[in-house]
Amino acid sequence: MAVAKKKVCPIDEAGVTHIDYKDTVFLKKYLTKFNRIIPRYYSGTSLRNQKKLAVAIKRARYMALLPYVLEVRVSSAPITIAATPRAPESDENTAAV
Repeated sequence: MAVAKKKVCPIDEAGVTHIDYKDTVFLKKYLTKFNRIIPRYYSGTSLRNQKKLAVAIKRARYMALLPYVLEVRVSSAPITIAATPRAPESDENTAAV
């Protein structure tokens, strides 16, 4: 029976000792396209580093370095508004007396 190799945390593997909230380039790697924090089972981070990462992301959001949510784009189809029919305007020359 083969022995499974233990997963190594990518943050520890990179040699990062302190997760700084001001390092937005690093923090964006652990956010989804909807700006949600990527869970541990996808990112492979250890529990200790995941907690530090979550705190740093939340601090960066509070300090407005990262957005809470992304701007939702509405479909690019132009919006058409139906014109209301108007009564024909009368000329002064054709007015009945």
